[in-house]
Amino acid sequence: ELTMNTVLAITNQKGGVGKTTTALNLASALADENKRVLLIDNDPQGNLTASMGYTPAEQKYTLANLLLAAIDYPEDLELHLPRCILHTDGKPDLIPANRRLSDAAARLQVMQISQYSAANDSGRCAEKMLAQVLMPLRDAYDYIIIDCGLKQELLTVNALSASGYCIIPVQSHFLASEGIPDVLDMVRSVQKHFNPDLKIAGILLTMYQSRPQLCKSVQQSVREVYGDDLHVFDRPIEYTIRIAECPMAGMSILDYEPGNPAAESYRNLASEVLQLG
Repeated sequence: ELTMNTVLAITNQKGGVGKTTTALNLASALADENKRVLLIDNDPQGNLTASMGYTPAEQKYTLANLLLAAIDYPEDLELHLPRCILHTDGKPDLIPANRRLSDAAARLQVMQISQYSAANDSGRCAEKMLAQVLMPLRDAYDYIIIDCGLKQELLTVNALSASGYCIIPVQSHFLASEGIPDVLDMVRSVQKHFNPDLKIAGILLTMYQSRPQLCKSVQQSVREVYGDDLHVFDRPIEYTIRIAECPMAGMSILDYEPGNPAAESYRNLASEVLQLG
């Protein structure tokens, strides 16, 4: 039974921290544990869609259709869901994205503006449209993992409003400048206004050249700056050139090279995620 707790948003407004790679490989590791997993590409760039072996521009039915349905004719939402979910043998399911997600984000913005005018009496909330999209899917999956983009803040707020947890990937050697304060501000704002149940599962150190000393010092500095209430996942994700090759093959690192240290790191992350409340 999917609870809010098993919806996870992978988010950091910084680029190049490994969000998409984390979403794909965490989902694959959970699927390897016989969990039913749905990936959602919540980024108009469609990187996750491409990494799963699909061409974003060719997708007729995407997350954009579902958000627009939630805005315009919520009663028909369930009719649209099945055709927007891609099934690939032995892999997590995917709701793809492409540029049209930017149009949906623009519509959400218009909706958000009218919300604050007296004319709006629908009680519907632009920040919670993705939560509405996911409602009917809760019974079908054990985990839903949402890959967030950089630009469209309202799309990320929607993901956080729909999630029980977020994971914040951070490039370990740039910790100080890695946008953690921005993510934390957004998380606090979502907790306050839209989703009091949202929790931070942890900071995931990515692109990590295996130097145990560095890792320890990074984990310590996170604790110094943010206290003990911000968890750092035990095992950083090792950097491997193989990770860069996987999307070309439309495969996760777990399929592409299961013995790779990075694959082991993602299995470790999955086992921590399986422990979450």
